[in-house]
Order: sequence, then C-alpha cells, then structure tokens
Amino acid sequence: MPSRLRITPRLPQELMASQRLKGKVVLVSGASRGIGLAIAELCGSEGAILVLVARRSRALAEAARRIRGQPLVLPADITQPQEADALFRRVQQRFGRLDVLVNSAGVFTFKPFRQTTLEDWCANLESNLTSLYLTTRAALPLLRRSRGPHIVNILSIASRQAFPNCSAYCAAKFGALGFTSVLREELRPRIRVTAVLPGPTNTRMIREFGFPVRRASLVQPGDVAQAVLAALLLAPRASADEIVVTPSRGKL
Repeated sequence: MPSRLRITPRLPQELMASQRLKGKVVLVSGASRGIGLAIAELCGSEGAILVLVARRSRALAEAARRIRGQPLVLPADITQPQEADALFRRVQQRFGRLDVLVNSAGVFTFKPFRQTTLEDWCANLESNLTSLYLTTRAALPLLRRSRGPHIVNILSIASRQAFPNCSAYCAAKFGALGFTSVLREELRPRIRVTAVLPGPTNTRMIREFGFPVRRASLVQPGDVAQAVLAALLLAPRASADEIVVTPSRGKL
C-alpha cells in the first residue's frame, strides 16, 4: 500500500523569524512618528506586546493602526511627573511588569545661541533629558519584575559632538548621555542599558535646518529601529552599551 506523503507548508523566511520578542512588554515613548514609530512597528512585527506613548492622542491612534497586534495606546506628556507616574501605573495594572523601556520622545531646536529663547532651552531640557529621568524612575519597579529588563535611550550624535545652532539640543543630549551612562553602571548586570546615537535622520526634525538636505542619503528611522532590535536580541551575557548610527555618505 503506498505511503502517504505529508506536505507541510513553508512560511516565508521573514515570518518564520518574526516572533523573537514574543510575549515581551515593550513601551515606546515618542511612538506616534519618526524613530519611535519605526521601533514600535519593528518590535510589533517581532511579537512584542506594545505600549505606545506620545502627547497627541489622534496621532498616536493613527500610528497604532500601522502596528501589528493590538498595542495599548496611552497618551501622556512624560515631561510632567504626574502624567509619567500615572502612565506606569496603567502599565502595572494591565501587565504587572515591563520588559523593555524605549525612550524616543524629544524635540530639536536649530537656532544661533543668541536667538535661543528660555522657552526653547526649557523645551529641549524637559523633552530630551527630564523625560528620561521621569520615565526611568517610574518604570524601574516594573522592570525589576522582568526576567530580562532593558532600557534603550534614543539619543543623538549631538550627545558627543557639538554643532553650531544647537546649543539647547546639544546641552540636553550631552546630559542625556551622561545620565544613561550612570544608569548603566548603577543597574548592571540586572538591567541592561543601551544608548543609541543616530546621526542626521529622515524625520520631521530635519525641517528645522535652514538649508536643503537630501533625505534619501540620511539615516532612515527603520535603520535606527534595526539597531535597537539588534541590542534587544543580544544574549543576556552581552550588552550593547552604545550604538552609533550615521549616514554612510558622511556629513550632510
């Protein structure tokens, strides 16, 4: 009697490897656009349970429709202590833990120092630095409940290199890198901390430049997202402490 041939359908390669973050609770701030949205999309495609955070609820809802699964959408201004604390109370109520915190929110001001207002200065410090303090402080109890907790701070090459017309932005980003480095030393080895320093990236911030830029030659948000995923997928014995992603063509 002839034996039966059993054929098992093969999934496309990209789908076979699409669950590497399955079950991990990942919170991404600044998730409504740009780098934050690209990170959320990629983590969602890898099976993560996503929490999307941004100030504008409508933009956040639109972003959520682009992401695989059913992400939890939590509008919040994470420069405000009360809103940051309330945000993570919601995460605790829903999931009881947090595996990955991705801090991607921020603003950018491109002005000569003499034209930089106190409002510009405070906006950069609050969005690019104070928000990291507030989210990390609120998230730590939840991260400690994870088996493999990870903090990823999206910074900038302006965290290491001074640029004209970027006094407020560079001051905030220099501080953010220092803060991230101290966190890494205080929290290791229990919680991994990664700083990602993108060069000029094709986001809305490019509009602030007072000169034309070839957007196709810039780092793309998806490139930064791939770097974040690589850091998250490292074996627990290894840590990507700092990742610099710059345009392969060099300077603008």
